[in-house]
Amino acid sequence: MIWEFFVNLKAHVNESIFYTLTGDFEMAKTVIDTRWFLLYIFVYIFTMWDTYSLAIDINKYSQLSDRTDSPIKPFNIGAIELNFLDPRKPWNAAFWGFVNPGLEAIYNNRLPMGFFSLIIFILAVYKSNVLPAIHLTFEGKTESAGSVINYQWFLNLPSLMLFSASSGYHDIRSTNQLFKIEQSRYLTDNYQPKNYIMPNNKKEKAMYFISTFQHSAYVELALIELEQKGIYKGNIFAAPLDKNSITIPDVERAHKEDTSKYELAFIFGAIFMLLGSIYGFVLVWGPIIWAFIGLVLGAMLGIFISLIIKKSSWLQKKTKTEVVLIVECENYQSELVERVLWQHKALGVTKT
Repeated sequence: MIWEFFVNLKAHVNESIFYTLTGDFEMAKTVIDTRWFLLYIFVYIFTMWDTYSLAIDINKYSQLSDRTDSPIKPFNIGAIELNFLDPRKPWNAAFWGFVNPGLEAIYNNRLPMGFFSLIIFILAVYKSNVLPAIHLTFEGKTESAGSVINYQWFLNLPSLMLFSASSGYHDIRSTNQLFKIEQSRYLTDNYQPKNYIMPNNKKEKAMYFISTFQHSAYVELALIELEQKGIYKGNIFAAPLDKNSITIPDVERAHKEDTSKYELAFIFGAIFMLLGSIYGFVLVWGPIIWAFIGLVLGAMLGIFISLIIKKSSWLQKKTKTEVVLIVECENYQSELVERVLWQHKALGVTKT
């Protein structure tokens, strides 16, 4: 990424793109530095090929690890970062990645990547003079806003911002999925005793609580507290729910879990934001306002196309229930068990 920035800057690629799209072809040919431009082409093509082939290889190993139940380490303390699996909100990462690229990775505890993106973004913002342009735009001086901007650095921002938003959103979705897989394995291995007797009416003094949860740390905290309060571990049964049929092929299942309805929104948002940034220099409201107009129009177009292509995933109703807990206890322990389950964010509790 550093090399791409360096070659792009030396070749004045972004400036040439700007003049080309605004119709000034002679200026586009004048600003381009052919000594660097031809080198940039190879960097660009190799990067696209490399990322595509690397994604294919990673998908293969992902499917192999899934079939063999490769262990997932939920917690790690390293010299650089403290990292752990915990459900987070994808749209929080998307928001922070858009307003300040790098923060989405920090939000996901990916500190090296976060600080790298943050430094690149700060450099691009400073060199492009976009903050003075935003200030002038809010003052209503849209024509002056365009005059202070450095084209070469400014045109990096749409791709940086939308890539970070998209990356943050999908990274959180992936780590959330990893958390669910890891917790499901933990519950299956530790809270499914072979001699557990399902709820029945044969035990006169026994009472059963059936509760539902979403995958979260609260599930394990509830189990620990129940054991600490005197509920025998063998009297607890945890059943993680699989939301995909086993008849679905592995490739289709992986694609179904990892793809997002908003992928096209991020892609078209970046493209139209770039176009809005460029044509905003020759339109009335200036590049800042037109960049955001392009972003909104591109995102809406992406969602509309995704709605047509992936209509079933948009209309599919998602159930919140992901884990079912069954707790057997004595009658005098019923109030304690019910209180613990509700305190740890159970979606529903019933007793029999």
